[in-house]
Amino acid sequence: MFRMLKIAAAAATLMALATGAQAQGTGLTREQALAALQASLDFAKRDQSDISLVVVNREGQPVLYARGNYAAPHNLGLAQRKAYTANRFKMPSLEFETKSLADPALKEQREADAVIPLGGGVPIMVGNEVIGAVGVSGTKGGQPGDEACARAGAEAAAKMVTRLQARN
Repeated sequence: MFRMLKIAAAAATLMALATGAQAQGTGLTREQALAALQASLDFAKRDQSDISLVVVNREGQPVLYARGNYAAPHNLGLAQRKAYTANRFKMPSLEFETKSLADPALKEQREADAVIPLGGGVPIMVGNEVIGAVGVSGTKGGQPGDEACARAGAEAAAKMVTRLQARN
């Protein structure tokens, strides 16, 4: 299982490098997205989950895709929508799921393109600023497990940004 995760991480690295994933002004580099991937893979390794993951920048555009070796076909799409939702609403997608049921203004947003009210998306926060988000699908813990896995990734990316800011 660990070998498969390493292969997935290597494939995602190559994909990110090959596509030139960093756009100017997004606030999120491919290295930070790779840190999120590695932290999420490390988290998923604990219960031998084969996750799919997407990292988006502050505009909601994908920076990195990683599909689990044996992941269900729909997991990558779910991961992207979870990341987009967390980024767009500046809150974890599981929190959006709950809040959007009670708030009429948010309830209408549940039907917007690319939005999904399911747990597994977490914004990457640096201070009070959202610089992107991580979406995960496919943990053995369901939506709460996906959310915890995405949180590990988002925190790793945020820590990398904070360390770089401290050096400058």
